[in-house]
Amino acid sequence: MRVIGTAGHVDHGKSTLIRALTGIDPDRLQEEKDRGMTIDLGFAWMRLPGGEEASIVDVPGHERFIKNMLAGIGGIDTALLVVAADEGVMPQTREHLAILDLLGVQSGAVAITKRDLVDGDWLDLVTAEVEETLADTSLAKAALIPVSSTTGHGLDELRAELDRLLGAERWRRQTGWPRLPVDRVFTMSGFGTVVTGTLVDGELHVGEEIEILPAGRKARIRGLQSHRKEVETAPAGTRVAVNLSGVSTEEVERGDVITSPGWLRATRVVDVRLRAVADAPRPIAHNARVTFHTGATEASGKVSFLDRAELVPGEVGWAQIRLGRPVAVARSDLFILRVPSPSMTVGGGVIVDDHPKRHRRFQEKVLQQLGVLERGSPEEVLLQTLQTNEPADLGELARRSSQSVAETRTLLEPLIARGTILALDGAAPSQEDPGSASGKSEAALAPTTPLISLQGWNRIAGRVRMDLEAYHQAHHLRRGMPREELRKRLGLDPRVFTRVERRLLEDAVVVETGPLVSLPVFVVILTDEERRAAAAVVGTLQSAGAAPPGRSELRAQHRVPDEVIQALVDDGTLVEVGQDLVYLRPTYDEIVTKVTNLIQASGTITVAQVRDAYSTSRKYALAILEHLDERKITRRIGDERVLTKAP
Repeated sequence: MRVIGTAGHVDHGKSTLIRALTGIDPDRLQEEKDRGMTIDLGFAWMRLPGGEEASIVDVPGHERFIKNMLAGIGGIDTALLVVAADEGVMPQTREHLAILDLLGVQSGAVAITKRDLVDGDWLDLVTAEVEETLADTSLAKAALIPVSSTTGHGLDELRAELDRLLGAERWRRQTGWPRLPVDRVFTMSGFGTVVTGTLVDGELHVGEEIEILPAGRKARIRGLQSHRKEVETAPAGTRVAVNLSGVSTEEVERGDVITSPGWLRATRVVDVRLRAVADAPRPIAHNARVTFHTGATEASGKVSFLDRAELVPGEVGWAQIRLGRPVAVARSDLFILRVPSPSMTVGGGVIVDDHPKRHRRFQEKVLQQLGVLERGSPEEVLLQTLQTNEPADLGELARRSSQSVAETRTLLEPLIARGTILALDGAAPSQEDPGSASGKSEAALAPTTPLISLQGWNRIAGRVRMDLEAYHQAHHLRRGMPREELRKRLGLDPRVFTRVERRLLEDAVVVETGPLVSLPVFVVILTDEERRAAAAVVGTLQSAGAAPPGRSELRAQHRVPDEVIQALVDDGTLVEVGQDLVYLRPTYDEIVTKVTNLIQASGTITVAQVRDAYSTSRKYALAILEHLDERKITRRIGDERVLTKAP
């Protein structure tokens, strides 16, 4: 299914021409019929000479309704520019043509209407004016066809030209995810909420769950119609009416986007390649307030130029647009900018990043990255997209690069094989370059596998080394940093961090000790003062035997930091038996041997028997046995312990 979009000045006969071509009146509102002009979008369809049906979107020509024109012009396959022979090129003719040019619409025809109202000489003058107006636009090669909707003159020639234009192959992005910008919302008796639009990508199916963005509401497709015929599936490029269950008309509005749940996220910031209208009266200023239009969406915004102070008419530049409300857009979407006073179109272009970070101005690296996103090969775009948003899994990367999952997987495979991109569930990397994550990953690429560029991996590994080195310097008595602290410093979610940590261990970037990670070369070294304090603690514990002072008592008695005591635990000099209880290793080993021997001799042992064996208190005896329970050396049965294994 192909879509034709009309354009042209008010009262130049667009709706009348559509009626003559299709037999359908596109003016659906009584106010439009009373005023004799199109206020909102109108729709009709026709069968082309070649047998294919085509939808027609009739857009309003009056300056006050330009935003409705912008809602209808997105997603069209060819444009039908209408110029009345008795008036020629008018202000809205030029503005509509500028919009088509900014959107890069190159397929189109020009219908010079009301042929029956002028003579041949006047028609020649108007034709020459139209040719001159089109000369520097994307429709410079469009055919000019004089027609009369009253007499039928030229209509067959116009139908044939539209058939020829729509018969040409047109590239249409196919990500596999549906995206329907909503341009109408209404209630139909007996059916409920109905929305219409041009499906710009993917397919919609009766019965499937959908998400309405930017609000994020869920609904289900109750029915689909195209050209008033019920269908089970609507493909990309189709004008479609969608009957939704689960939402009211108050919960959907023009500018919303119908899509599959979860794959598209609304944004309030976009990076764009922006072109100023050539005949604009003044440049677009840095930080200019504008109205942003894409698809059927309209939002206020502020333009921040990244490579210049202002954008003069006819020039192209890089900009970041911060929007006044969330909009659901994707990379490669086209947009138009207008200003309110005086109301006019000032520029337009293409979105190159739909979730960018805030940029500093005049940064060559940023401009190069944007250039790759705009003009790079599919592999270069994929790599740049990943480097901007890493780590990312297959589905996220496909969405951000505006490609299908299958296309993205095909592009990734050679990049992973070369080591340019790493799959963090894959095989260990080559160790030829210590600390490098280069090397071929042979693991199958699952949709949820975290992906990262080699550059990004080396950046993470370098960050880990720096953070751990600083941590070791600040805490020289600790064996390492808690892995949860490292995860938070890297800003990774737990699922991704688990796989990143696995790779860090494989690359010998870090080593682990229980819940701690450290640099492989790190060892705890006590200062002279700390060694003296440690010796004093050891001496006290040697004298205390099986009834040592608690850890807190040792700290107070010798004025020693707890980290010194912990360092002695970590290096095996001391054994931590309870929360506040430590033993010298020889003392501990002797106790364990004696307890196990007693159990072997009698079969069981009690807390009281341990207490009596060492002439100590119940506190120490209970702590020893509970510790042995934790180590699975003993097992409690009632008030007794039995041996479970040799120590």
